[in-house]
Amino acid sequence: MEDKKKNVSANTNVEAPENNVNGGEKNAKNGGIRRLTKKTNLIIFVAVAVAVFVLVNLLAQFIPNIDNTVGGIFTLTETTIKVLNSLEKDVTIYALYDRVEGEAETGPGKRAEQVAILDLYDQFPRVTVSYIDLDRNPSFLPNTVGETAAENYSKNDFIVKCGNNVRQVTSKDIYATQTQTYNYFYEYELTVGIQAETKFTSAIIKVTGDTPVIYFSTGFGEDAKKNYSTILGYVTDSGYDIADIDLRTTDIPEDAACILFMGPKSDLTGAAMDRLDRWLKKGHCAFFFMDIKSLSTDAIVYDPFTNFGEVLSNYGISLERTIVEESGDRAISGTGGDTVFSADTSKAGSLENLDKVTVYMLNARSLNLDNNQTTSEAEAIIKTTKNAKAKSVDNENDTRTGVSVVAASGKSYMGTATSSIVVFGSCASFSNTFLQYAGTSSAKSIMSTSMRWMKLETKTNVADSIEAKEYNNAVKSAIMISDNEMNVTTVIVMIVIPLLILIAGFVIWLRRRHL
Repeated sequence: MEDKKKNVSANTNVEAPENNVNGGEKNAKNGGIRRLTKKTNLIIFVAVAVAVFVLVNLLAQFIPNIDNTVGGIFTLTETTIKVLNSLEKDVTIYALYDRVEGEAETGPGKRAEQVAILDLYDQFPRVTVSYIDLDRNPSFLPNTVGETAAENYSKNDFIVKCGNNVRQVTSKDIYATQTQTYNYFYEYELTVGIQAETKFTSAIIKVTGDTPVIYFSTGFGEDAKKNYSTILGYVTDSGYDIADIDLRTTDIPEDAACILFMGPKSDLTGAAMDRLDRWLKKGHCAFFFMDIKSLSTDAIVYDPFTNFGEVLSNYGISLERTIVEESGDRAISGTGGDTVFSADTSKAGSLENLDKVTVYMLNARSLNLDNNQTTSEAEAIIKTTKNAKAKSVDNENDTRTGVSVVAASGKSYMGTATSSIVVFGSCASFSNTFLQYAGTSSAKSIMSTSMRWMKLETKTNVADSIEAKEYNNAVKSAIMISDNEMNVTTVIVMIVIPLLILIAGFVIWLRRRHL
């Protein structure tokens, strides 16, 4: 029995070390797994932290460019991007105010909008935007644009400059407005949209290239340009300069792209007619807006326009001494003896590439077309219905019922090259006052399509492709961040947040490392 016990004890003593060894191996193995798990978790944590860091960094760069406005107020159009990417010369845009003050003025029609839009231009390599506080730097204007020109600038205006070429954009230019009437008597201007991109891009095109000139005729009782600033502003936005010319004493310059006659009250002189006729026969073009009633005095224009008629006859067009009236739903009530009616454009002549639009005519005269000539071609572009009446201004009893042409285009083959003209029987229909009532879209479409028909095209027609961006009461605001706010945001999203994540992870690791 004792021998057996000894054997058992001996066996027990022999097996015990094996059990200890196996237990140690298991503990070591479990410890290794725990250490491996901790390392894996740490690697995963670091990877997540790096991913978060990259994500917030990208977000920080993207936030200032978010444009959540309905009309894309803070987004440049493809036209502008194309222009800015193709610049071969450096351009500087000077905003004549302090940037920090500007950023503080937030909301529609305020300077913070302007700063945000200018920042978009500043991103392009050939464009630099600078802010000049004229109170701190009063000599900047005369040193930059000259003593005389400096008088035309005000605080909050803009200068677009390339080399020695300078263009002014006024603070008022960059907003679209409408005239509103209060209590049938008081008028005030309401800001309805922003057209900063149109103005800045148009100015950049002009200062970086040779700008063609459209001349505005004076000397024959034409209406003041200010009465037609809406339509003339569209012409300048299309890439042209507008300058005055008096054909009574001045030859037409070589840089002339076109001539505008806006509501003349007296006839061309013989010398003026010769200058115009010679110039047109070289293949040039002109617009004639021939009122039958004076816009300023409301009096009938009785001048027979004999010399004007001589020029127009080369294109198969003649003026009639009538006032056109419509009937039915085409007739619109006028005031003070004015005659207003609506008419549709014809897909012909200078408007052959324009789908039908409705245009409103104020005190329009009728035109007569003669297509029996082999040297010219005339086509009606706006005409009335068959129920319209054309009343003679010379004889009240002389009234013709039927279709009347109130606008036409013509081509002449008499010169060394084909020339073209567009004639409207009303200039008042394009006045600022009337366009406030009738709307501008139809008038702009007619002008732009006719200009292209005349081959009056620049490298980029800004006015056609960049419309004013209208405000909307329900419009969402863009996310706009100033430089200081951007710096703070960058520090937070790029340093503070990732650092907090790392600290939190390190604390968790310290607490769990012995588990």
